[in-house]
Amino acid sequence: MTKSSQAFFFFFTMKLENSEIFIVSINKKNTKVNNGCYIAYSPLSKFCCDIDDKQLNQLHHIVDPQLVRNTVYDINKEWIKKLCSYELPDSRNYLRQSPQEFTTLSLLPSLTCNFQCKYCYSAQGRSKTTISNEKLKQALDFFIDPERIKPQTIKMFVSGGGEPFLSWENTKFAVCYAQERALKYGFTLWTSIITNGSFVNDDILNVLKKYKCSVCVSFEALKDLQNHLRGHYEKVASTITTYGNAGVPIMLNSTITPLSVNRMNEMTREIVYKYPFVKSYTLEPVTDRAQFDSPESMRSFYRQFGENYRKIKRKYKESKTSIWFSLDEMIDTIKLRYCPGKLCLTPNATFSICHCASSPLEERYEKCVYGEITDKGVVFDNEKFKNLIRINLLHKTKCEECFAKWNCGGECMTRSDQYPESYLNEVCNFNRDWLKSQLEERLNKTNRTTYIQETNEQFI
Repeated sequence: MTKSSQAFFFFFTMKLENSEIFIVSINKKNTKVNNGCYIAYSPLSKFCCDIDDKQLNQLHHIVDPQLVRNTVYDINKEWIKKLCSYELPDSRNYLRQSPQEFTTLSLLPSLTCNFQCKYCYSAQGRSKTTISNEKLKQALDFFIDPERIKPQTIKMFVSGGGEPFLSWENTKFAVCYAQERALKYGFTLWTSIITNGSFVNDDILNVLKKYKCSVCVSFEALKDLQNHLRGHYEKVASTITTYGNAGVPIMLNSTITPLSVNRMNEMTREIVYKYPFVKSYTLEPVTDRAQFDSPESMRSFYRQFGENYRKIKRKYKESKTSIWFSLDEMIDTIKLRYCPGKLCLTPNATFSICHCASSPLEERYEKCVYGEITDKGVVFDNEKFKNLIRINLLHKTKCEECFAKWNCGGECMTRSDQYPESYLNEVCNFNRDWLKSQLEERLNKTNRTTYIQETNEQFI
């Protein structure tokens, strides 16, 4: 076993020496097991099972026979074969090696906003900068190019930075030009606009419906929460209803803060029953150092979020509105980097690895920008891009012995940059606790052993 083991959120874990097999203590109150004391988890073989002390000794014997002497074990047990049937992933299959490989474009048309949200990640970067249609055309010609990538389904997210509908003419040009170019060259383009919900008119609705473009509205669901954290409740609620009545595919997103964490059930009920046309409702914990006065307060917040989210997920599992949180499929996803990195076009006609770093006024901007649109076209600093992609679990010492690393990917670059180590530890603790609960849930459903669902979503 490893030289040291750690307690994460009050449970025991360890990594078996010279392997990618992990041992996690079982909470028998939550898990229907026979005599098992631990979960043996092999993320790269997508398999877990519950084991007792004798079986744990068998595993020790497999990975290092010197640890268990004078005992003969049957290494041909099926559960042992399954735990050991993995190969270390080739990073080339999981991480973009060049900006030329992206099939998703994040577009931030402007840095202007008409809201003053209390937890806004981009408030520091506000300016009147708006990208020109000429630069948009150059970027879209690069992105939708059959000589760069073969025709296939590609995605474009229009967001902020700023409010995209404040610069509607630029946003409209981007959507229309991208869709027509995709059609011309045999691509299928899926487009979504992330908005604060303060704008809607006939022209916007006509474009959205023509190109089957969805919208995702950031909305705190309840009047008092919306008005306190974002403002303009009546306007946004009316806009959401207008989108729904017009048949525009709509998703809603709430950023959960310490103020709203214990009202998540109330918020979800409001969305499900008041806006039945909403396809999905996402609840995400806030990323904002200022929301927490200590690591302990962050720990309490994450505990409450996890407990409340599990309750509403169960309660509304039959709802027509899909309830969603970014770690919902954590157990089913193997990734080397929390975020695969982005081709994010900023209003300054530069490309950023992260949509949360889009303005020269922001501290992280210079770190995150790796390309730009010049008179000569799209130009990338490929070496800088590679260095940014290397910010992943393979290069983080703290991740080496963590059982959640292959599912977490080394945590979010934005949170890692923003939070002090003591706060970031609480984020990691939550990730581990969340994965452990998913492992226990799978064991409950499959009676002691389970293969984790295969997925193939390494790239975005």
